[in-house]
Amino acid sequence: MKSILLPLTYCVDAESLSRVAADLTKRFHASLHGLFIRPDPRMAIPFMGEGLTADMIQQLCDSAEKEGLANAAKAEKDFLALMQAANIKIIKKGEHSDHARARWSTVTGQITDHVGRRARTADLAICAQPSSDMPDSDDIFHDLIFRSGRSVLMVPAGYNREVGRHVMIAWNGRAEGARAVAGAMPMLIGAEKVTVVQIGDKDDARPGLEDVIDYLGEYGIEARARQENVEDNSIGNQLLSLASDMSADTVVLGAYSHSRWRELVLGGVTRHIVAKSKLPIFMSH
Repeated sequence: MKSILLPLTYCVDAESLSRVAADLTKRFHASLHGLFIRPDPRMAIPFMGEGLTADMIQQLCDSAEKEGLANAAKAEKDFLALMQAANIKIIKKGEHSDHARARWSTVTGQITDHVGRRARTADLAICAQPSSDMPDSDDIFHDLIFRSGRSVLMVPAGYNREVGRHVMIAWNGRAEGARAVAGAMPMLIGAEKVTVVQIGDKDDARPGLEDVIDYLGEYGIEARARQENVEDNSIGNQLLSLASDMSADTVVLGAYSHSRWRELVLGGVTRHIVAKSKLPIFMSH
């Protein structure tokens, strides 16, 4: 886990995200890229309404540009200060080091212009849990999940504990779950405790608990297996309760085994966990 991406905007509370990112960067001697996306003022021109002169539109664009630059400068200052406090070296693009390091860049445009694409060359992207209090958080999360092809760590607002010390793997034998486990392997190898949970009976055609325990064992991970019966209609709620009961600090989960649209209409495990989790969730789609 050598390359970590932290995409941010002015609407995202970066403090807890940056602290988690700094902790993982130091643990894995990794490179952390803080990526700030600021909106292009010209994109708002079609929505400014009729009756505005060209001079008025230009003034509004200039004002928005000035505000965007100020927001980016403040975000950079906060990020660099936190990295320096964490003893993480600040580098420029193209520089390399054997120690934990971080760099910052600012881009202009929409979230979908940059976030998912930039994450394709990172081992892990860290983002905030989608929340109405942070308007951009939902777009960042879904762009990472559906367009990056990489692992995503979703962190709840205000989370201040360590990540990846006691990991619970939510296993159902599907491809998304297998991809999540593979992506989380560096974290799992360094974890103090790993518990693999399976709820309900699995499809016999899919690998089960014993298979994933054996797979983890090849990496020297002594994981514990836990088979649970379905207790209610919400497997997502049951998984979160189990994670809380066993004092796990991270859940590894395959995201959206069913289509996102089916989950939006009918509900689903991923949708419930994304909305309700108070723990970081390590996901792959």
